[in-house]
Amino acid sequence: MIPQGRGAALAPVAALALAGLLACGGARPFSTKPVLWEDDDRRPFRPKPEQSFVPLYWDGADHILFRPLSHVWLLETGRPARNVNALDEVPDSSWFVNRLGRQPMTPQEIARGPCTGLSPSEDHPWKVVGVKIDGANPGFRIKTSSGKVHVLKFDAVQQWGRASTGDVVGSRLYFAAGFQGPCNRIVHVRTEELELPTEEIKDPGGKTLTRERILELMAHLPREKDGTVRALASEFLPGKPLGPWLYDGTRGDDPNDVVDHQDRRELRGSRLLGAWTNHHDARSQNTLAVWIEQPDGRGHVEHYLIDWGDTLGGLLDWDSVSRRVGYTYYIDWGAMGADFITFGAIERPWERASFGPAGPIWGYFDDREFVPEDWHVGYPNTAFSAMEEADGAWMARIISHLDDASLSAVIDEAHLYDPLIRDELERILRGRRDRILRRYLLRLSSLTRPEVKDGRRLCVEDRADAVGLGAAPAPVAKLYLSADSAAALPVSPQGPAELCVTVPDLGEGQRVLDLSTGRAGQFPLRVHLLEGEPLRVVGLDRPENDQPPG
Repeated sequence: MIPQGRGAALAPVAALALAGLLACGGARPFSTKPVLWEDDDRRPFRPKPEQSFVPLYWDGADHILFRPLSHVWLLETGRPARNVNALDEVPDSSWFVNRLGRQPMTPQEIARGPCTGLSPSEDHPWKVVGVKIDGANPGFRIKTSSGKVHVLKFDAVQQWGRASTGDVVGSRLYFAAGFQGPCNRIVHVRTEELELPTEEIKDPGGKTLTRERILELMAHLPREKDGTVRALASEFLPGKPLGPWLYDGTRGDDPNDVVDHQDRRELRGSRLLGAWTNHHDARSQNTLAVWIEQPDGRGHVEHYLIDWGDTLGGLLDWDSVSRRVGYTYYIDWGAMGADFITFGAIERPWERASFGPAGPIWGYFDDREFVPEDWHVGYPNTAFSAMEEADGAWMARIISHLDDASLSAVIDEAHLYDPLIRDELERILRGRRDRILRRYLLRLSSLTRPEVKDGRRLCVEDRADAVGLGAAPAPVAKLYLSADSAAALPVSPQGPAELCVTVPDLGEGQRVLDLSTGRAGQFPLRVHLLEGEPLRVVGLDRPENDQPPG
């Protein structure tokens, strides 16, 4: 029945209904089964997959040179992501877990990230069980009093505090967005509190690890006022490591891995998280597949992201390359060709790059020249290259929940020692986030989270309005009754960034309703409804045009 008080507005709808124009405008009907929110890719199997290894230089050469050459004659066109449910969302899986995408999180929960239990700072003593040297910086593997194993990593002296902050901030932002990663915490190390192992350990240089050797390895690192050394403690992940996973293809020895990785929306959309933090080193070497085994020997594979130490303005060995990070690939044939043709006459944005008021710690990381759709990872990433507008819009809707309070709480977890340095990082991250939201929330529909209230009232959130991009100026709903017939329904704001429309009862079947905000250049949200008591939402589309369904 048409609710009382709506009769005049909905009279055209009733007339068309009585005339028998009850089709869905030719649109493909959605399944009436419950929406898929969990991808069952954790089915146990055996045997355990083989360990994998991706050589750094081969991976770079393959993506920069060999793969482009092998594809030069292919006419490749884009295709939609394949692991999307009826509501245009990504189901939970061993790759991705809906957090902010489906439920609110407090700033404190976002700041905690994947961390549970005691911090290593509260879990002494620490026993050294391994050592590695990365360039001039030592790294130790420690076991805490509770038996947990962590990797201790130290920052480069010339950007002291940056890499550890990147690992803390990156792991929390990615975790809130839905990815799996390690617990990364800032700790302060006293060398006298590092216990030596009972068995002999040698460092990569072949020297036995003694207390004197530890002091020697850490001698060049800056000290805090209390004599401690700042470090990042990254907790070991559960399970048995299988090596990195790839951003394309599937793993042949995992029967649960059936969607090409470049067609996974979460991997495509993670390009925007990379752009936000300038994660130019987002490649296979910074991923980890882990085997989770059951008592009967069967198991499944979990997928993690593990390293954000390059983010937030990491400087490379050559200043000319450091300036280009995020603007071009390390080796960018297009940029090189343009420079050759124009004799370098065109000023590039990286030529205007400079250190900010915080000095070198954040390198050339800034928001002034940041153009989200133009951002480049270090070398081509197949999933990033496959990202379509719908994938970016999906990730932007998630990022829109990372508000200023949450971002501030995340940065506080980095325990930066200088208020100027801390505040400058927050300013940059806010600015880059806002540019991403303005770019990716205002083309495809920013309306989301449909909910039917009181049986017939369809309500949606407007994420563009929620983040301050302006209320919907002229919201309107069109209920399609046939291939060439539609009726306008009144739309009313109900709460903060919420729009609602009452849908008349036109009898059995599916209906298609387009809900638009009235923003210039923004397309509608197409809602597929199943008649019943109550009315049900069975599907969503976000068309890239204003054409009626057909």
